[in-house]
Amino acid sequence: MNNTATVHSRAWYGDEELTLNFPSGWEVETLGPKDAPVLSDAQIEQAFAEPIGTSRISDLAKGKKSAAIIVDDLSRPTPAATVVPFLLRELASAGVPKSEIRFVVGGGSHRPLTDEEVAKKIGADVAAAHEATSHDFMSGDLRALGSLDNGMPIYLNRVVADADFKICLGGIYPHGSVGFGGGAKLVVPGIAGFTTMFYFHSFSPSRGHAVIERKGSEPDHRDFSEAVAGVLGLDVIVNTVLNSRREICGLFVGDFVQAHRKGAHFALETYGTEIPEASRKETDLVVLNCYPLDSDPIQTGKALWATRHFEKAYKMALNPASDGICYHGLFDQIDYARFLEQKAERTASELPAPQLGNQEQLHVWSEHFLVDDFYKKHPGALLFRDLEQLIALFADKLPANAKVAVLPSAGIQVLAQGK
Repeated sequence: MNNTATVHSRAWYGDEELTLNFPSGWEVETLGPKDAPVLSDAQIEQAFAEPIGTSRISDLAKGKKSAAIIVDDLSRPTPAATVVPFLLRELASAGVPKSEIRFVVGGGSHRPLTDEEVAKKIGADVAAAHEATSHDFMSGDLRALGSLDNGMPIYLNRVVADADFKICLGGIYPHGSVGFGGGAKLVVPGIAGFTTMFYFHSFSPSRGHAVIERKGSEPDHRDFSEAVAGVLGLDVIVNTVLNSRREICGLFVGDFVQAHRKGAHFALETYGTEIPEASRKETDLVVLNCYPLDSDPIQTGKALWATRHFEKAYKMALNPASDGICYHGLFDQIDYARFLEQKAERTASELPAPQLGNQEQLHVWSEHFLVDDFYKKHPGALLFRDLEQLIALFADKLPANAKVAVLPSAGIQVLAQGK
């Protein structure tokens, strides 16, 4: 009988293995995604050579005098540095001047990246050779591009709007607002100004977690992201799908709708996870590992989709939240500089004495999620610093033959279709 499980943890901050040791009488099963093998360099090259719905980038970009490449930030696990050299070769082949190729981190209203973090995202050599900036959603240095028919005003990052050739390089991961991230989401909200972002989040419905095509007739977040991308003139996307080890197992290059949809279908299959009926009924403890969306505190919620599929299980989530910064400017209604000032003035609260809650409560192990931030974002949940201590508390509570289900990459896993 297996009483351990080994998962990956700390995306961007080591990507280490973490072994969970449970009492000897417990039965532990790992409910992993279908998964897929890592792509070879030849397969990555093939994805660029055979784009979906467009000509090859080296042809599309001919005659263009500048290019902007929007990348996601470290809240997303996309290993852009693996793909960037292939993309830069395409642009060089098209004749785009190296000095006129710029990177913009399209983090929406997330915090800006440090120089070191930019180097992690796009590669140290690339970061040293190219201008790379983080989008500032409260900046006055935006381009106004009119409005959509529904009234949404369009204010976008100037560097991107002014570029002759525009590329989104991101990842396709389940997301409640747009179904799956990637595609045009790096335009809105990625490089949108406050007004556009506020309108987007306030006045249109979400597509639903891991939903690829809109269900009803009312336009939703995905539709409006793509409408704005059309106004901007987004030329092409380069989108990754990752396996459970944060390796690129799928790459989708081409039209921002067609390539994204093909990638989303592949993601739905790759991330698909079967939860057997016996596990749903008999599991005493479900462990949701937030990896590879575990670099910051905010992403914890993306791993919680599975809790509703277990009838009587206690709930544990693992999110080291390595950067420890719980900032989302739009919802916090504050710019990052003022956020840091307020944070510096705060007296950190002490962690409450560790004790288990009930089956409805979420028990979160995190090394860096600050206490005040945690209980503001997850009222009713419980925070723990010591993983062994948390497991020991469950050992005192649960039966000697308890059953544990571990989802090793719950942040991107989805329920297998038809299951």
